Amino acid sequence: MKLYQNMADSECFIVGSRISCTTVYNEKLEGEVAAFDIGTKLLIIKSNATSGNSNLHDMKLINLDYVKDVIVLADAKEQPPQLMPLNLAKLTSRIRQNVDSKKERVNHVGVGVSAEGQAVFDAIIKTIAETKWKGKNIIVMETVEITPPYGMENCHGPDGNQILNHVKKIVHKHMSKIDSQLPNNLRKSLSPSPSPATSS
Repeated sequence: MKLYQNMADSECFIVGSRISCTTVYNEKLEGEVAAFDIGTKLLIIKSNATSGNSNLHDMKLINLDYVKDVIVLADAKEQPPQLMPLNLAKLTSRIRQNVDSKKERVNHVGVGVSAEGQAVFDAIIKTIAETKWKGKNIIVMETVEITPPYGMENCHGPDGNQILNHVKKIVHKHMSKIDSQLPNNLRKSLSPSPSPATSS
């Protein structure tokens, strides 16, 4: 058993070794070393999950600047596995994809548009990726333009065009779904009232 009362005495902790440490707050922690970085004095230990699930572990991050002493209870039973080399090209590609995806999502948010307009846009782009905002109007495949308040009658494009017909179906389906979610009393209040009868 090795006792380190000065963290400067400990050059490193071997992954797989079992340690016990006491923090400056007199908290005792025990577990197996999962990782150690001497530059940041960061020690990560794993222990049995407090939930009792044998398939899980609790991971604790310990800043050695806040530790009074560390006891190495047992050395690692075997050499830690060699780390696989990082695929920098793959990581760079994934970062670029994430950035592009976030930029795309930002472009999908209309500026100064109503919640109804944004909802219609979101419904269309789920089916047709080539959908964008042009001011407060929605442009679909450079063929169909939807103007506020974004109903079926606000869908404009060449007569008989398949894209126009498809967009109208999406808007109709979206509006029907919204209408079905409204309470009956509210649906009635939004329905046009019949014209009053005129007496002759």
